[in-house]
Amino acid sequence: MSELYKTELELALKAFIADHPGMLTREEAIGAVLENWFSTHGYLPTGQTGTRPEDLDATNDD
Repeated sequence: MSELYKTELELALKAFIADHPGMLTREEAIGAVLENWFSTHGYLPTGQTGTRPEDLDATNDD
């Protein structure tokens, strides 16, 4: 990883922490970013409830 890329990531992380006052540490911020990315890309459950698309059929219609 280039030094420029590391610097840009650090600046982005500091901005993220500044925008989220409840986050006190760098580790908390990194965890939040990773959790969000993994959830939105299908690697972690999103916490949403409901019928999964593969379980939908005409009997689910209201």
